[in-house]
Amino acid sequence: MLKCTLMNMCMVYDLATNRVLVQDKVHSRWAGITFPGGHIDDGESIYDSAVREVKEETGLTISDLEQAGLIDMYNTETQERRIIFLYKTSHYEGEIISETHEGKVLWVSLNEIENMNLAPNTREYLKVFLDDSISEAYITTNNGFTFLPAK
Repeated sequence: MLKCTLMNMCMVYDLATNRVLVQDKVHSRWAGITFPGGHIDDGESIYDSAVREVKEETGLTISDLEQAGLIDMYNTETQERRIIFLYKTSHYEGEIISETHEGKVLWVSLNEIENMNLAPNTREYLKVFLDDSISEAYITTNNGFTFLPAK
């Protein structure tokens, strides 16, 4: 039986400073620089889950989220699938929490990210976030990433 886990991730960006909000996660399977996000709870919309996760992990209240694409991950050995819905927004209010149990929260320029210790697959996720011609990235444990075009 196929197990499917639904998740979200959101790139919050500041137009005035040209920076994005990242977390330096300390979780052993997902350690490194990434955008805030997490699991979608039962009975929760995907959009609302992204708003909730950003609030929990950064302290910011976000709005006017734009769909940025999705990541579809399939583990051929366990037959488990994870679908990560990607959003981005420049609409936020509040003060960031400098650190949570998941790691530090900080603003960085997009240029800085390339030289940072990134969480697994974050480099590929960035392609979907930033390239409007890509709508989806599909990854399997055997074949790596395939980027699918926006229609």
